[in-house]
Amino acid sequence: MELLAYITTSGAFFIMLYFSLSIARYVHSVLGPENAGKLLRVLFPKYFLWGLILSFFSTVAFYFSNKIFESATLFIVAILAGISRFILVPKINKNRDLMLQGEESSKKVFSSLHALSVTINIIQLILLLLILIKGAL
Repeated sequence: MELLAYITTSGAFFIMLYFSLSIARYVHSVLGPENAGKLLRVLFPKYFLWGLILSFFSTVAFYFSNKIFESATLFIVAILAGISRFILVPKINKNRDLMLQGEESSKKVFSSLHALSVTINIIQLILLLLILIKGAL
C-alpha cells in the first residue's frame, strides 16, 4: 500500500508540475486570450479535481501504511485542491467575466484570486515534493 501511495503522490506531483510549466504557461501565447480562456475554463476544474482525487487516494494509502505525517500532508494537499476546484475556480471565472464586461473592481478581485490560486499550487507542489524526497531517503 505504501508503494501505491508514493506512486499516486508522484503522479500528482508530475501532473501538477507539467501543467504549471507547460500548459498554463504557454496556452495564452499560443491560442490568444479568448481561446486560451475557453480552454482553461475546461482544463482547470479537471486539473484540480484530479489533484483532489490523487492526493486523497494517497492520503488513504499512507494512512493504511501507518505513515501519519505523509497522510496528513497529503490531506492538506487534497483540501487545497478542493478549495481551488470548488471555491476559487468559480470565483475566478465570475470575476474574469465581469472584468471582460468592463467592471473595473472585478480586475483587482480576479488578480487577487488568481495570485491565491498560484500560491496554493506552489504550496501543493512543495508539499508533494517534500513527501517524495522524504520517501527516497
